[in-house]
Amino acid sequence: MPKCFITLFVVLLLIGLRAPAQRFVELGTDLLGVSEGSARWIDTDRDGDLDVLLMGEFFKGQQRGVNTRMYRNMRHDQFVQFAPGLPDLHRGDFSVGDYNLDGIDDIAITGEKMDGTLVATIYKGNGNGNYVATGINLTAVRDGSIRFGDLEGDGDLDILITGDTRAGTVTHIYRNDRNNVFARTDASIRGVKRGVAIWYDYNLDGFPDVFVTGADGQGMCYSMLYENFNGNFSPVNVGIIPLKQSYAATGDYDNDGDPDLLVMGETGNGKLTTRLYRNDRNRNFTRIAIPFEPVRSGFADWGDFDNDGDVDLLISGESAKGPVSKVYQNNRISGFRDLFANVVGLYMSTGQWGDFDHDGDLDILIAGLTNDFRFLTKIYRNDVYVVSDTAAKGEEESVDIFNNSVVVPEHQKQAYFFVYSSTYSDLKSENKKGYFLFISPVKKPKKQYEMEDVYSRLIRQKYPSWGLIDQGNIISVGLGSMAEAVKSRQRVIDEYTSRGYTLIEIDW
Repeated sequence: MPKCFITLFVVLLLIGLRAPAQRFVELGTDLLGVSEGSARWIDTDRDGDLDVLLMGEFFKGQQRGVNTRMYRNMRHDQFVQFAPGLPDLHRGDFSVGDYNLDGIDDIAITGEKMDGTLVATIYKGNGNGNYVATGINLTAVRDGSIRFGDLEGDGDLDILITGDTRAGTVTHIYRNDRNNVFARTDASIRGVKRGVAIWYDYNLDGFPDVFVTGADGQGMCYSMLYENFNGNFSPVNVGIIPLKQSYAATGDYDNDGDPDLLVMGETGNGKLTTRLYRNDRNRNFTRIAIPFEPVRSGFADWGDFDNDGDVDLLISGESAKGPVSKVYQNNRISGFRDLFANVVGLYMSTGQWGDFDHDGDLDILIAGLTNDFRFLTKIYRNDVYVVSDTAAKGEEESVDIFNNSVVVPEHQKQAYFFVYSSTYSDLKSENKKGYFLFISPVKKPKKQYEMEDVYSRLIRQKYPSWGLIDQGNIISVGLGSMAEAVKSRQRVIDEYTSRGYTLIEIDW
């Protein structure tokens, strides 16, 4: 992205009314609260929206339980439980992918049953939200992770699994030989528990490497990158801190084209830490000094929740002050900012970004244990988000432009802008809701907000219900050249229309 000028802000428009910006709004969904498990978005019934799959331990009164549940997304912020045909597990994990190349997502799953039986296998999706056992047997573990990934670049999904067996810790890779056959390879990767093993193509050679973190078989903290050489893995010590009760997540936070690495957990001397390592390629990683909340026994996920073209960070886990959950906005030049987003603090937690309501921004799914030992699973809807224009001062002063004392000057450098918005509403007053994307042409405005004012006026003229619809937001994107702006605009169109949105061009 060019350094000359990049800005993004979102403005909630209500006719005759300007209200303060909202960030993440908790839905009143009745999801089973779980801990020591996994919670993920998944489109189980192939209807184009995200459902919820969760597993873990819970308590109802004094009664302990273990469960795996699916909740179907009925839209309008409603989720309904149904039986997916999966085993009830906790202390486990699952991964979603089409292992048999039939066009339907399947589930690789691992964990422990109520009676102590360990499980690791694959359940085949049938396309309507139900899953059937395949009989594929993998190394059964608990307190670990399982991930689909294409080990050899042959087009089918292999499996990376780590955790604690009855005989000790393992990290195994299974090659997908198709026809429900998986062969374990001799990867010689150290086993860990209470941590994760993730596919991580850090050198961009097209063959996924592996990063492992957690407690090894002797209970020692361990973190190591293993480089993939034609299916053979060799450890490469790139200086990542050894951790246990740990987690790792990759994302290109600096938009330089390679994936960076975030790790969190407990060090060998009992300290908690959350660290970001920049991938400088050629086996070089640099620790970036950002004061993220130090946590263990949780998770992290990268995602662009504010649609400004860079990845932001969601983390949750146990801090020295108790359970926390944090959303950090990536401001690139000025670093990351804690949004104090009011997401419930949890430890032994799990979760993920995902756009469950198809409004074009990322929402939050999170599950875990509170400080007062309540088991929770929550969904937070990402509502209209407003960012102040304070880049010239080098710091953020306000996240609410309607209460912002900053004087917004004319553009010092001409930049190429387009604006767009999305909605799920009865836009045409036909008693029928639909998904719509509005988008402007690329222009070079003279003043801040000029594009938004014209855009909003034209929409209101053609669609009088505009100011009353849900998710009536405007996103403004400025880029340094016409070519970049045109390319960015087309990408927005492609992404939304591929999800079934009707395109409405607001031209002038």
